[in-house]
Amino acid sequence: MSDLDMEFIRKAMRVTSFNLSAKDFESLKYKKEIQHLFNMNFFPKFDMSTLLNQVNKNKMNKVISDLRKENATNFANLYQYNLKGLGPGEVMLYFILNNAYLGGGSSAGLDLVVGSKGYEVKAVDYSPQGYVNNFKVGGTFSLADIIRGVQELKKKSGLGTGAEVNSGELKKIQEKFPNELKNFYDRYADVTYRNYFKNHEIIFLSNKRGGGYQLGDVIDVIKVKKEQIQFERITSGTIKPRVLLK
Repeated sequence: MSDLDMEFIRKAMRVTSFNLSAKDFESLKYKKEIQHLFNMNFFPKFDMSTLLNQVNKNKMNKVISDLRKENATNFANLYQYNLKGLGPGEVMLYFILNNAYLGGGSSAGLDLVVGSKGYEVKAVDYSPQGYVNNFKVGGTFSLADIIRGVQELKKKSGLGTGAEVNSGELKKIQEKFPNELKNFYDRYADVTYRNYFKNHEIIFLSNKRGGGYQLGDVIDVIKVKKEQIQFERITSGTIKPRVLLK
């Protein structure tokens, strides 16, 4: 036994996932058991009495900070906990909110239900200029007409026929077709507001370190207004927005 690398063995024995399915998180049935699993294996020194019963940005960030201080690696594993159909941060929120469960067939497509209130959860990038981006809007409504229209303006601007339209190309399109592009911007803000943003509050989580936030921090919990929605770029067959927070 003396020739064994015990540090390697300890590393290999660290628990980073459990035999759980996404369905287990879609009710409160095994809530205490799941919280106990993460407490025992990820954060054994964490005071479970400090977990929360309601959504509150500052209080949530205090709990998140305490978890990160105890074990930054395990916190990252919690934030990025990989289960089919679940996005970054959803399992983390399930753990820190005592009366929360994750969205399923009974939650009208929402990511998180806390008590009787539903939320969408979006892992985003934060810009010090006061906006979040790099996420996709949920829902089943179509943006195809807007996408085709902007792609056609790209072609007319001599920028090629590629399906994707980046922010630099949008600036060049705006120089040649300002009114036409503004019309598509306004239509995008209107359709996403009516079909998605106005229906629920969104919990925006920091998906990386930067802009004063750490991985997993709650950037904001808001119901986005139409005037906060901006068209940022076309990529992977959809439009990614930018949401102004200031």
